[in-house]
Amino acid sequence: MIKNITFSLFTPPVTTSNHQQNPDKPIVLDPTELYGIPPGYIQITTDVEWFKFFGVTNSPCWVKGKRLCEWAEAWLRIRNRTAQIAEIKIHPRAKLASLFQPLPLSSDWTDEQLLILATKLDSYPQDNPIAYLLADITNSDQQIWLAEPSIENLAAWLAILVPKECEPLERVWQQKFPEHDLAIYYKTENKLSLLSRWLHIAEPVIEELGKYPLPIPNFINEEFDRYWEQELLHTQGKILDNLILNEQPGIERIKTLAYNVFNNRPTWLNQVRETTLNTYLSYQQKVELSQRQPPPQPQPLALDATPQEVLSWTIENYLPFRRWETVIEQTSSAQRISDRLADSFVEWTRRNYPAMIVDSVANSCLNYNVASLVQNLCQESPVLWVVVDGLGWLDHQELISLLIEDYKLAPEAEIEPRFSILPTKTEYAKWSLYAQLLPNDSSWVADASKAFPKMKIGKRYTDGQLDKLYAALKKNTHKLYCWDTDVFDSLYHSQRDWQSLYQIERPHALEGIAKKINYCLQQYPDSENLRIVIASDHGQIMGTSEKITHYPPELEPKGRMAIGKTDDPRFVVLEHDRYGLPYDISIVKSSATLSAFNYNLDKQVIGCHGGLFPEEVVVGVSVLRKSQQRLPVIISCYGEGKPRQSGELIITIDNPNSLPLTELRLYIKELPVFCTGQPIDRKIAANDRISFKIVIPDVPELPPTYESNHLSVSGKLTFRFASAETGSTNLTPDSTIIVNQIFSSGGINIDEFL
Repeated sequence: MIKNITFSLFTPPVTTSNHQQNPDKPIVLDPTELYGIPPGYIQITTDVEWFKFFGVTNSPCWVKGKRLCEWAEAWLRIRNRTAQIAEIKIHPRAKLASLFQPLPLSSDWTDEQLLILATKLDSYPQDNPIAYLLADITNSDQQIWLAEPSIENLAAWLAILVPKECEPLERVWQQKFPEHDLAIYYKTENKLSLLSRWLHIAEPVIEELGKYPLPIPNFINEEFDRYWEQELLHTQGKILDNLILNEQPGIERIKTLAYNVFNNRPTWLNQVRETTLNTYLSYQQKVELSQRQPPPQPQPLALDATPQEVLSWTIENYLPFRRWETVIEQTSSAQRISDRLADSFVEWTRRNYPAMIVDSVANSCLNYNVASLVQNLCQESPVLWVVVDGLGWLDHQELISLLIEDYKLAPEAEIEPRFSILPTKTEYAKWSLYAQLLPNDSSWVADASKAFPKMKIGKRYTDGQLDKLYAALKKNTHKLYCWDTDVFDSLYHSQRDWQSLYQIERPHALEGIAKKINYCLQQYPDSENLRIVIASDHGQIMGTSEKITHYPPELEPKGRMAIGKTDDPRFVVLEHDRYGLPYDISIVKSSATLSAFNYNLDKQVIGCHGGLFPEEVVVGVSVLRKSQQRLPVIISCYGEGKPRQSGELIITIDNPNSLPLTELRLYIKELPVFCTGQPIDRKIAANDRISFKIVIPDVPELPPTYESNHLSVSGKLTFRFASAETGSTNLTPDSTIIVNQIFSSGGINIDEFL
């Protein structure tokens, strides 16, 4: 790590007055005339001054000059008084020359500079004074200069910029390095070149040291970025196709550069490169990158689809396309294809909702099933249940990503979709969520707070009671803490610009909710044991909506719905007896609305709900913890084929975890096409074990001396626990490819003649 330099090599050391004087040795001879005279000494520069002061004064004497020092030493020797000499100063050049061997001293250094250097070196432990001095000058860890050679130590040393005037000292340190396997690298004549080769931005690259183990040093960031930017542009992003990113130095910088390049050149992005990058991108970056290209246009929903197929169609096909039209393309409501697709969802819901309300709450795919889930979880551990009013599926995904990426929470299971209770307005949908009853129950009132007591556990807190929620968490007073927040829903009712709402205010509100959830977790004494369940009552219509100005007089408008029944074809009628409602309700078929809190400058409506569009109806539920233990994933492979022909691999993956595995990439050392990792377009469900076949384009040929036709293969599978952290697992030791190859006794491969 680079640190700021605190002083120069030739800055004179701070003088101190602690020079020890020995009254029995009062004479210092300085033939070099370089050394400073400490306080208390009498300077003698002539023989006259010698006779004037020596033996007369009680002060010690400092004799300067080569001729005078030789004369004084001879004078003392004749009188057997040489024992009175405390020290004979030697020229620092001679001392440093000995220390620098076999390298010469720099011819640019003056005698004064040599003295300063020698004085500094004298102040350090003499086992390795140059190492200590280099550590001080570069303000770096002494162990980098003193420790035994290692890969980590070498990397740390290469990350230190030594001032040019100190480079001779560094070269001495390099030459005196003990013999070691790494000595050839420590003795490099060009640190920058060695570092560049290790970082794979200069040829020949260094493979034998493995991946550079530290962050890219600051002083080479610009060169590193320039190299990768040029490679990405020159190859149109194809360089990523054969790159093992997790073994590449500076992967964080590379992914940022690749993200920026593909953001500007979206046509270069294909499925392989997107999968390669996804492992290293944040949720928001993935969304932004995916939005650079239009998603496939979904087919309308089949009316005979099962509820699970409908939920999958909504979250995997419809919503990405809907977001593209309303946020990226900003298509007008009259031109939106997604509005026509939503019509098929509206019709499916009209036909199938009455059948769904028959299922028991515990087994239902309707949203009031969440309360049953929460009650069950409370039997195992305390729960913080966060009910975010108006949080749609896409918003829920973004909130989860913030909690995972910014606050390191761990999902216990994948976020699951649910159908909101109809109609999608708070007074019905949230009441049912808490009560686990349909709004046609005699206890229904248009007040969700009256429904929560039916949970028969815990306490509900609103946004105005957060202080009480924090206090309750600190005291560990309940098994269930419910934070019911309408901050998000209120945002939709107060904004007048759709793009500003979606791109600025909405993400900011989600960040605030995530921050408060993390703060709640911090208040709880046993935070590791506190589960966090996030749910909602309904979603929001995406994009702007037209206002219906003329509607049947028998209807009482309430947003996108109205109380009452009509035969107007613009409406879908939900009869109270078939749909579990307190009275008949008519819902606008299209994305239009009857009434709203506010309008934009074009008199269009933003932030309305109550209808049957997929983004209003489909919401999510997720369960998170502060940490979650993951079980080991097991992968094995078995293959067979003839050499230099295509063959098959049977891959078996066992996932014992409660999260699915996504973004799969398989590495097999013995198969060239798999060396850089091949993406596997599959999702391994939670607690599932599957086997599938993949094609080997070219079965390897065995050498003539190979003792059997069973080729053991090694490698690994990298993956992501859905919406969470990445992981990897090695192939089991019994992974094998049978190579059907015949050898003659002379070692000739008979297959060549077949």
